[in-house]
Amino acid sequence: MLKQALLSYGVHFPRSFFFLHSPSSSSSSSSSSTLPLLRTLRISSFSSIKMAGEEEKQEFKFGPYKIHKSEVFYATNLSYAMVNLRPLLPGHVLICPKREVKRFVDLTAEETSDLWLTAQKIGNQLESYHKASSLTFAIQDGPQAGQTVPHVHIHVVPRRGGDFEKNDEIYDAMDEKEKELKEKLDLDKERKDRSFEEMTQEADEYRKLFL
Repeated sequence: MLKQALLSYGVHFPRSFFFLHSPSSSSSSSSSSTLPLLRTLRISSFSSIKMAGEEEKQEFKFGPYKIHKSEVFYATNLSYAMVNLRPLLPGHVLICPKREVKRFVDLTAEETSDLWLTAQKIGNQLESYHKASSLTFAIQDGPQAGQTVPHVHIHVVPRRGGDFEKNDEIYDAMDEKEKELKEKLDLDKERKDRSFEEMTQEADEYRKLFL
């Protein structure tokens, strides 16, 4: 009876979800005992029940490429953050809109706001986690700007003094890493710099920062 009542409220259950209940002496007593329980259930509980199935089905795209969910450590309704195949420095990650958008100008106002707020939140946590003192935020918007994967993304890089001999060298290095990233994704070569296991482990560590 409780399950049917909850279904009438729009609550969806995974197949593995079930109820344990005591048999009632009559259907009327069952109904009367159900209503007070419904009043005590919180809406957040309903949301968590729905999200359990949605997270399993969620897929992430980076341009034409599929990103394994194990490499994604933070997500909102509009954006996600993933670890980098070939980071320039420890903590170098990418923030992307969930919708496949080639150029920054094509983002909606909501996507633009969410993307930068996500980058701000991620950057703050990773700067502290890696004991850095500064952050580089960078977007390569279009092929002539060095963008090789046609999907808007923000590079977030925790910085320390002396990590590059000349500070602007990071942008040349970023261009080179972008080219290498596309080659890796296109050719699906064996990952020499970082294994899938290493990237998953890093994502797991970062994920804990946002619990």
